[in-house]
Amino acid sequence: MIIIRRIFLRAIKMNHWLLIFSTLTLVFSSSYIIYFLEPETFTSPFEGLWWTMTTVVTVGYGDVSPTTVPGKLFAMLLYIVGIGLMTIFIGKVIDSISIRKKLQEEGRLKITTEQHIIMINWTKKAEIALEELIKTFKDIRIVIIDEKLAKIPILHEQVEFVKGDPANVEILKQANVLYAKSVMVFSPDGTLSTSQADGQTLLIASIIEGIGKEFKQNIYTICEVADSKHIQAFVHANVEEFITANDTAGNLAARSILFNGSSEVIRQLTSDKGYDLYSIPKKQEWVTYADARKDLSEMGALLISDGNDLSIINSLDRVIPTNANLFIICNNSTYNKMLKNR
Repeated sequence: MIIIRRIFLRAIKMNHWLLIFSTLTLVFSSSYIIYFLEPETFTSPFEGLWWTMTTVVTVGYGDVSPTTVPGKLFAMLLYIVGIGLMTIFIGKVIDSISIRKKLQEEGRLKITTEQHIIMINWTKKAEIALEELIKTFKDIRIVIIDEKLAKIPILHEQVEFVKGDPANVEILKQANVLYAKSVMVFSPDGTLSTSQADGQTLLIASIIEGIGKEFKQNIYTICEVADSKHIQAFVHANVEEFITANDTAGNLAARSILFNGSSEVIRQLTSDKGYDLYSIPKKQEWVTYADARKDLSEMGALLISDGNDLSIINSLDRVIPTNANLFIICNNSTYNKMLKNR
């Protein structure tokens, strides 16, 4: 009993790989030993493996069992050692899963996902954007980077988390920034002035662009700018897109006053209800924007721009470039049909 106790104590202290090796060695060697001891009962090593597995996991179907004294003695030894070792092994596996889940929730694991969306700084606007992304796109992965959060703010299969300073190169690499579809930097919440907030955002954007240059890879970056006067600084940092929340709200208010009902149109286009704004690539059969508009119209969609170029409405006879990024307005069911027919 003392020897067996020592074996179990050592097994508990084993590292995971050694325990896995020991457990597999016990299982496969036992399969051959019982086959050697009772070849008439266990007609092949596989029969021995079946009996060994049902024994060590305490299932014990009883469809095959030792009949000789040596076989029964070996079975008793396997009951004592094998079941104990398997229990320790299963416990270690469960512990490993629990530890990994905890590390994942705390944002301490490296992200291996690719073509994901990175959202930097967890703010109220970031939360709204995340909910919208999850509702609209069921297959996209989102990675949140924030240094103030203790753990992942929302438990969802599409969401992952990295805890740390987003201005730290190693944190950005942990989020697999080089293989991200796009990166959205939200202006930090709090009592910061617009200059301080935009300064922090610009620092993060500059570091992201620096990583892209170092590895000769474009990282599509979108920044929330607190003050539109600072946009030129973001242009110099090669940031692709800007969101100016305050200016947008002010302009929308003015349009609503002048053109009653326009705010509801914008609200629908920026929500998951009714008609929404989507992006689609060029189809091979579309030569000009007129071709695309006609085909899209028949499907129930309205072509409005190529990227940020709204002028295509006035020049529909222009040839569509191969890398066109066409923006359309339609409902979700129409958009999903387009994706299926691509």
